[in-house]
Amino acid sequence: MKGLPASLAPLWEAATAALTEGRLGDAVGALQRLLRVVPGYAAGWNNLGVALRRLRRWEAAEACFQRGLGLPGGNTESGWSNLGNALRDVGRFVDAEVAFHRALKAGGAVGTQYNYALLLRDMNRVDEAIAVLGPLVAAGHGGGAYRWDYALMLLQKGDWEAGFAAYESRWELSDVPKCASDRPVWRGEPLSGKTLAILSEQGMGDMIQFARFVPAVIAMGGHVVMQVRPPLLRLFAQIPALVGVRLVSVTDPLPHHDLMSPVGSLPLVLHARPETLPPPLAFSLPEDQIAAAAKALPPRMGRRRVGIVWAGSPGHRNDRHRSAPLSAFLPLFRHPGLDLYSFQVGARAADLADSGLGVVLTDLSSRLGDFSDTAAYLRQIDVLVAVDTGIVHLAGSLGVPTLVVTPQAVDWRWGGIGTTPPWYASLRIVRQTRQGDWDGAFAQVLALLAHPAPLLNERKE
Repeated sequence: MKGLPASLAPLWEAATAALTEGRLGDAVGALQRLLRVVPGYAAGWNNLGVALRRLRRWEAAEACFQRGLGLPGGNTESGWSNLGNALRDVGRFVDAEVAFHRALKAGGAVGTQYNYALLLRDMNRVDEAIAVLGPLVAAGHGGGAYRWDYALMLLQKGDWEAGFAAYESRWELSDVPKCASDRPVWRGEPLSGKTLAILSEQGMGDMIQFARFVPAVIAMGGHVVMQVRPPLLRLFAQIPALVGVRLVSVTDPLPHHDLMSPVGSLPLVLHARPETLPPPLAFSLPEDQIAAAAKALPPRMGRRRVGIVWAGSPGHRNDRHRSAPLSAFLPLFRHPGLDLYSFQVGARAADLADSGLGVVLTDLSSRLGDFSDTAAYLRQIDVLVAVDTGIVHLAGSLGVPTLVVTPQAVDWRWGGIGTTPPWYASLRIVRQTRQGDWDGAFAQVLALLAHPAPLLNERKE
């Protein structure tokens, strides 16, 4: 508390306790009161920035860190590292790297190195990120949080053997729900008539992505119970390869089973590698459902039918970067050779009405009750253009040509380089070259859509 009047010590201690205990609103209030009296107290601005960043008020946090660094006593390693985090949060990666270099030069503590490794990963400099974080993990620093980020880096690089082994560290994270079963974890041994429960986890896209491994489990001689979220139940019942699998909703109790495996652990247990990856599962949609979807759409007028999705689940950790504003899709709205269909569901579907752009396309949101409905309508379009969310896994499984528009800080499953991921042959990844640069990414999208040649295996009627 150097430089702080003794009379303010109780207020500082209260603010520090609130920050430590996670009472962020109380911490912000106490620090604001303190800084009104001593606006030159650098540590106060640093801690206020920490509280605001935890409240996801990134721009305000950055301003506090910048202010603290410019005050006497504020030019510290923690100050520069915190600023680097805030700049990374708002997508200013080049500026963030400058801040981290200052922090490393000022001391290079374990936390600073970890934060810098995360930035390097987001910049797709994954080899450098692994070189920084790997020794920290080997030395036992950071527990499950460090191991989890290390796993994502290994997977992004394509080292699936080490990556999926480290991927199990997700169960050490405080915000990951625990498994719904207390039965022993299946390690890949023959099932010999036993019943294995495959548990749902993460998003619905993850479930579609990893379900391709279930037929190999069935072949090991046991019975399979598969837990899925309600919007996937009807779709998964239409997968011929899962005939005989008992599907249960995550909202219902699990039936009797002898062993369990989270679905995201199947690549580890079954030794998945990019070169031997099984194809996605095929769906056998009822003909009347497909016909009804075809009848519901306007007739073709010689233009490409393009589906669009601009936002994923707001609960996703990286949603503020992976979801786009609807305005980013404006180049597609303006193109006279495209007929647009919105597959956007959830709260962000209202963006169409709010912007007035609903008059320029066909909004399918009211017709998409579950993923089976979505699959039937996806079969009617030529191309899907979407951000990184669950529908791209469905489109990839259906073989629908899909442009997945990703931020520079790309999810591990799409890899750090290249345009076609191993998971789906009909997907092409369109990457931002600078975090937040949707205009540049959609310039690439428009160039691909404007080309007269078919896109990947695009269907034509």
